[in-house]
Amino acid sequence: MDLKKEEGVSLEEDAKKKQLDSFDKKLQDFESRLNPSKKQDHSQSYEGDNDLWKFVLRSGVELFSAFLVGVMIGYGLDYWLSTRPLFIIIFSVLGMGAGVLNVWRIVKPGDIKSK
Repeated sequence: MDLKKEEGVSLEEDAKKKQLDSFDKKLQDFESRLNPSKKQDHSQSYEGDNDLWKFVLRSGVELFSAFLVGVMIGYGLDYWLSTRPLFIIIFSVLGMGAGVLNVWRIVKPGDIKSK
């Protein structure tokens, strides 16, 4: 008797699971008919967001680090040659230019796709 009860319970659970699966499928079909342009796979949008964050963070680091290196070189030369603001200004501008060039290399204007 116990075996039949266990089999009956598992059969009932299987039937409920199949019913829920068919309901989920019908619900997804209905949602896709309501809004066909909306994609059901949300993982792709998250990957795009992650790529954007990676690009933004890398670009910021490239710009800031190049500027910082330029300022430090300028400060070192000014300290060594006793010409206070001259080399800091020159190398900070060169550092900013190097940072922009690095970001330009990351972007590669030919690779930009218009949407």
